[in-house]
Amino acid sequence: MNVIFNHVAIVGLGLIGGSLARDLKEKKLVGKVSAYGRNIERLKAARSLGLVDACYERFEDGIADVDAVVIATPVGMIAEQALALAPYLRQGTIITDVGSVKGPIVSALESRMPEGLSFIGGHPIAGTENSGYEASCAGLFENRVCILTPTRNTDARALELVQSLWAAVGSRVVLMDVETHDKIIAAISHLPHMVAFALVNALVEMKDFEQNILQYSAGGFRDFTRIAASDPVMWRDIALMNRDNLLTTIDFFLRSLGELKDAIQESNGSRLEALFRQSQDARRGI
Repeated sequence: MNVIFNHVAIVGLGLIGGSLARDLKEKKLVGKVSAYGRNIERLKAARSLGLVDACYERFEDGIADVDAVVIATPVGMIAEQALALAPYLRQGTIITDVGSVKGPIVSALESRMPEGLSFIGGHPIAGTENSGYEASCAGLFENRVCILTPTRNTDARALELVQSLWAAVGSRVVLMDVETHDKIIAAISHLPHMVAFALVNALVEMKDFEQNILQYSAGGFRDFTRIAASDPVMWRDIALMNRDNLLTTIDFFLRSLGELKDAIQESNGSRLEALFRQSQDARRGI
């Protein structure tokens, strides 16, 4: 594959940032990968493993010649990080991110990005419940959707390069406005996490049993609640930043759960079967 950028900086070398670094290096898509973060010892350990070529704690170090910056921190920090590093970037540098909430971030940066720099909101829909570069893996983005959220002010060349980057690591790139993105992701990603968190908490707090009932959980429960092991700080920020959309989807879920509760309470077998079949058909269609 052709080199897309000579030098890419990744801010936040966790699961997503680390997996992207692996792909960029293994596929030789960039000449150099640098990592930035608050824990320099962890970054040095990642460098010793060959995950990145250089690592820095301060933005003023080593970032002046980068072509693109990928911010892979928790969503609550993305706009702050972009504005903090912008003064050290040269004209023409592209900044993008991987956050699963786009509206507040794009809004915060659209009017405050210095002239000559481009910000393009991005969201690769990939990951696991694990965190840290230790959980990173090559091929994480293969055959996964990556949503980019350009605006009317987005530089066309910058958008083309970011599209090329994600396509080169195997993603199917989709362009979408920020409002649509945040509504869709609230439903298909953020709501399932809230449900998993709530279900595990409900069983933990259930007082009708003398023993810890979670020790009896089998494959179905563990598969369904796997995402409840996700980073609490990250999901706190996501829930608050996508608050309105998430509240709407929670209301829809509660109404659906209420339908099941009513059918069970009324011993309405035909209604239960119809609801289950509707869900079965929809799931098989995915």
